[in-house]
Amino acid sequence: MKRKGLLGAVLSALFVILYYGVLLILFAFQPEIPSWSRLLLCLIPLGVCGVTVLVLAQRIRELNSGETDDLDKY
Repeated sequence: MKRKGLLGAVLSALFVILYYGVLLILFAFQPEIPSWSRLLLCLIPLGVCGVTVLVLAQRIRELNSGETDDLDKY
C-alpha cells in the first residue's frame, strides 16, 4: 500500500511538472512578447514546479513515517 501511494504521488508531481515545464518553454521562446512580461510569465510555472517538488517531498516523508491516509487531517 505504501508503494502504491508513493507511485501516485510521484506520478502526479511528474505530470504537473511536465505540464508547467512545457508552458515555461512556450513562454520563454515567444519573440513577440516583451522581455519583462516574458520573465513574469516564466516565473509563474517555475514557482508552481518548485511548490510541487516541496509538496512531493512532504508527502514522501509522510509515507515513510507510516501515515498512508492524510484525509483524517481535514
